[in-house]
Amino acid sequence: MTMKSLAEPAIRAVQKGDIKIIPASSEKVYYHWMKNMNDWCLSRQLWFGHQCPAYSFRVGDEAIDRADSSRWVAGRTDGEARCKAEAKFPGKQVALERDPDVLDPWFSAGLWPFSTLGWPKDTHDMQKLFPTSVFETGWGILFFWVARMIFFSIYLTGTVPFKEVYCHSLIRGSEGRKMSKSLGNVVDPIDIMEGISLQALHAKLHVGNLDPKEIKTAERYQRTAFPQGIPECGADALRMALIGYTTGGGDISFDTNVIHSYRRSVIRCTRLPNTLSGA
Repeated sequence: MTMKSLAEPAIRAVQKGDIKIIPASSEKVYYHWMKNMNDWCLSRQLWFGHQCPAYSFRVGDEAIDRADSSRWVAGRTDGEARCKAEAKFPGKQVALERDPDVLDPWFSAGLWPFSTLGWPKDTHDMQKLFPTSVFETGWGILFFWVARMIFFSIYLTGTVPFKEVYCHSLIRGSEGRKMSKSLGNVVDPIDIMEGISLQALHAKLHVGNLDPKEIKTAERYQRTAFPQGIPECGADALRMALIGYTTGGGDISFDTNVIHSYRRSVIRCTRLPNTLSGA
C-alpha cells in the first residue's frame, strides 16, 4: 500500500490541533514516523487474521500465474471477485483461487475505532460514539496502532478517530527490555505478592501458545533472573514500589529485588507501632 497519500492528512490533523498528542515527546515521535513512512506490505503468512480479499484466477485450461498482475482481482465477496475476473475476459470460463495470506494485524487493528460501531453503515453508535474523546496507550505502539487508526479514519470516514492521544510510559523487565512472554520477563503481580518457585514459573510458560524454541529461551531467562523463584513480597510492598517508580519519569525497569527491599520496609513499618507502644 502506498502510504504518502495517507500519511499527509494524518500529519495535518495533528498540526492543526484536530488531534493533540500528549506528551510533546510522543508528538515528535509521531511526526518522525509519519514523515519517513515507507510503503506497507499488507500480507502476512499467519494462521489467524482477516484473509486478504484478493483472488488470482486462470482463464480456461491455463495454469494460474500468481506473478501476472493481470490475473488478480479484489472483491468483498467471492461473487464480486468472479464478476470482475469475468469482465476482464468476457465469454470465457475463469477459475478463482483466493490468496491464503491474511492482512497485517495492525491493518485490522487500525479499523477498530469505527468498524466496531457498525461502519460502513451509518449506525446510531457511529453517530453517537464516533469520534471519541481520548485514546490512552503505551508510547511503543504510537506508530504501529495509533497512526494507523488516524489515517484510516480520515481516509474512510472523513474525520479523526479521537481528539486526544495520551501516551504513557512502558513497564519493562529488570534489564530494560520490553516485557514479552517469549523472553520470559513478564512478571505476574500475583506472583510478586504471593511468591512463586522457579519450577512454577517454568510451568506457566506451557500454558499458552508459545513456540517450543521460545519456551526454551524464556526458561533460560527465568533461570538467570529468578534462580530461586520470586519471594513473597505482599501487596503493600508492590504498591510502595510502584509509587516509588513513578518519581523517576520515563519507562520503568521492573525489578523484583527492588520490590523485595520494600517488603523489608513494610515489615519495619508494621513493627513500629508495637515498638512505640512498648516504650
